[in-house]
Amino acid sequence: MQSNNVLTVTTAVGNAALLAGLVFLIFELKQNSSIAKSQIRQERVSGLIEQFSSNARDGVLSDLYYDVFIEGQFDLLKGTNKAKLYQFEIARFHRLEDVYFQYSSGLIDYQPYRFSMERAANRLPFWEFLKISVSTRNEDLARDLEELIESSDYNPSDWRKKFIAWEKSRG
Repeated sequence: MQSNNVLTVTTAVGNAALLAGLVFLIFELKQNSSIAKSQIRQERVSGLIEQFSSNARDGVLSDLYYDVFIEGQFDLLKGTNKAKLYQFEIARFHRLEDVYFQYSSGLIDYQPYRFSMERAANRLPFWEFLKISVSTRNEDLARDLEELIESSDYNPSDWRKKFIAWEKSRG
């Protein structure tokens, strides 16, 4: 009878260990899958950023960026200037979209996510002007940005306010 009890206890402990091992394995597989997806996406976005940011490396674009975003000279947004800033902003969009993906996957903390989403929310009117449609590129991101903009703790940047006023003045 005593060997029956030992056998029963040993079997129960073995089954519990097997179950714990399977749960741990499932958790590991899920985590590895998230990390792999993140790395693939990060590489794609890095390539896009490198491609589009090459335009931002020259002094002319740097001066244009300063004049438009710091000095508020939005009348410069014509022709080649607009095209240069489009390339720069499409790279920025992909970077911010990647931050959104990373946060949604649980791979980054709230603080860097929130900072990046505020930057994206500030960019929305400018992206619309450049015909970078967030809603057609990423509906979830667009929805979350709209919720952020409508929330009481969102405070738009000064240049965003100036840009919206300039765009309204154009008619």
